[in-house]
Amino acid sequence: MNRRDQQIAEINANVNELREDLLLSCRAQIIEAYRKASVIDRLANVIQLTDREPSDFRVLTNSEARRLAHFNDSSYSWDFYCKELGRSIALAEERHVFEELGRVSGRGQPIDATNPTLQAIVESIAELRTAGFTPGVLIAPISLYGPVFKGFKIDWEEGRYVVLADGYRLELFWSSKVAPIDRFVVLDRRAGDWKVKLDPESNERITVAIGRPKSPPGAVTFLAETVVKYEIVDHERLRVIEVVGEPPDEFGLEQATRQ
Repeated sequence: MNRRDQQIAEINANVNELREDLLLSCRAQIIEAYRKASVIDRLANVIQLTDREPSDFRVLTNSEARRLAHFNDSSYSWDFYCKELGRSIALAEERHVFEELGRVSGRGQPIDATNPTLQAIVESIAELRTAGFTPGVLIAPISLYGPVFKGFKIDWEEGRYVVLADGYRLELFWSSKVAPIDRFVVLDRRAGDWKVKLDPESNERITVAIGRPKSPPGAVTFLAETVVKYEIVDHERLRVIEVVGEPPDEFGLEQATRQ
């Protein structure tokens, strides 16, 4: 057992004075919320690993200490807190993918944010399809929400999908403050491998720890994390269209949705 896994095991083992029903409920809600929120299977080729030894993997983690007295108090509800903790790891996954895609150089002329045209995106999709790939994702900066919304047919009934003239569909992922990106990316998910180390106890992609820490006294530690590595393995399966300039405020989500 590596040092990190040992620390987590120690937290989970120290559950003196903690209500067992709440422990079970919180663990289950964190895992379930993560499962529902994670979009990594749609963004990458997922490879699940059981080897937990140290390597160059990233640890995407979120943890906090709360009061023991509050945890055991029936007047407190932990449902929302636990669900948000699980969702935070899913958001960290998306942010990590966007960060790596943000390092890829664009092809061709960039899009001018002050007067954007979406033709380069349409052409990129066509190039990938002609090459025999299956681009299923369009990642877009939220600052250009308005032009994308007006320039493409969007199917909102079955989810956020861009629908082309021939009926071809791509799932649309927007940037956000949590997961920022300053470019458009057309992506066949097999362009990148997402390697994740499964939790040795639960065999889940997410590790959960709830228990008493060594300090401070009277506290309960909540921890959720995943150990991952995202690698772009086939650059031919993606296209990056860089964006230059600053878009007017009316192009963004807030203004566009008011119209």
